[in-house]
Amino acid sequence: MTAITRRAAFGAIASASSSLALVTAAAAAAPVEGDAVKPTPQQRFDNAVTELKAAAEALDPNIYQWTVNTNDDKQCGIVIAAFRTTTTYEGDGWYESRYEWGEVKRVLVTREPEHDKKGERWFRIRPPGKKFGVLMGEHDFRINYGPKLA
Repeated sequence: MTAITRRAAFGAIASASSSLALVTAAAAAAPVEGDAVKPTPQQRFDNAVTELKAAAEALDPNIYQWTVNTNDDKQCGIVIAAFRTTTTYEGDGWYESRYEWGEVKRVLVTREPEHDKKGERWFRIRPPGKKFGVLMGEHDFRINYGPKLA
């Protein structure tokens, strides 16, 4: 029979107590059934905004950008805005203009394939009676102009 030294006995006790402490800490950290951890207000807000965005984008696939601001020091505490495209390219022709040059409420849009960059289509936008216009990428065209008129 082997003799147990005092040093070996104390080592075994220390090892067992540290293992017991780890098991106890893990059990205390585990949520008890019916005692769920409550999310913070910020987590609840973030989850609600995520759900709102998903539902809105499912209803309106034209949404391309979101703005979510909380203004703690201003009268309007929360601003949530969804920006959406207002047109799609349906061939060269007249499109509604949200920007007016006097009485002009339409622009002539022509496709300019020689200016295409990185897979994005480019267009020339001209007010009536003007020979030259501005070049614009498809993304900017879709968010700045209205539907095709003629």
